[in-house]
Parts: sequence; structure tokens; C-alpha cells
Amino acid sequence: MSNKVIDMHFHEEEEEEENTGESRSSSRTPRGHFVVYVGTKKKLERFVVPTRFLKSPSFQKLLEKAAEEFGYAEAYRNKIVLPCDVSTFQSLVMFLTSQDKSH
Repeated sequence: MSNKVIDMHFHEEEEEEENTGESRSSSRTPRGHFVVYVGTKKKLERFVVPTRFLKSPSFQKLLEKAAEEFGYAEAYRNKIVLPCDVSTFQSLVMFLTSQDKSH
């Protein structure tokens, strides 16, 4: 079951643009998915998750907590940063994935 999390988690480092200082990812987000970042401000990890997770009350609560803690788009330059550690997020992803299979 953990393979599903690995499939959604891109370990690629973001590259910093020389002139702007902004980062860019070397991969594109697949249709029906979106990108979130999880971890500490020093080390954010990029996850690509299916948009169906947006229907989950657990995921919605995490997004609400992110909005309260970081605001929208100001602290992290338009990135969705979730206020939890990577292992907690991976557990949530596994739970949501198992919910999909049971329905």
C-alpha cells in the first residue's frame, strides 16, 4: 500500500532560477492532480495528490489549518504548504487511498 504514496511523491529537488531566485519543478502535474508541500520551512517535500482528496473532510481540515497558519499564497509564493510532518501526511494519503478502494 505504501507504493501509492511513493507514486504520488516526487523526490526531485526544485531548481532555483538564477536571476529571479524563484524555484521551479522539473516535472509537470498530471491531469486530475495538484501539488502540495509538506515539511519544515527549511526542507519542504513536494507531493502530487489526486484532486479527489479535496472531497475528504480530513484533507479539508488540513487545508483549513494551512490557511490559518500560513495564509493564502503569501508565506510560500503561491505554494500550498500543509502544516504537518511528512510521515503524518503519508499516513493520511494511505488512509484516503484505502478509503477509495473500499468504496
